[in-house]
Amino acid sequence: MRVTPASPANRRYRCADGTYVRFACEDEGQWKALAKCLGRPELAYPGSWQPAAAAPPRGRLARLLERHFAEDPAEVWLRRLEAHGVPARRILPRRA
Repeated sequence: MRVTPASPANRRYRCADGTYVRFACEDEGQWKALAKCLGRPELAYPGSWQPAAAAPPRGRLARLLERHFAEDPAEVWLRRLEAHGVPARRILPRRA
């Protein structure tokens, strides 16, 4: 299954330091790795990948992920995501 252009599994999240982390889980394995990285393995229940990939980008699942990413700075999240095999990058906030 392809990830929708914007879903909770494919978007950026604001971190505690005001910068953003962007990732795009491309398969069930990366989704499971993300759930484990977040300390929420229950998010990767059997059959959860397709609904996560198709969920609204600002829906209930996305709001849950937003709360997690807001807890720590981007650098911490990037290290965690990398350690779990979830490809991610840092995005600086736009200047006004």
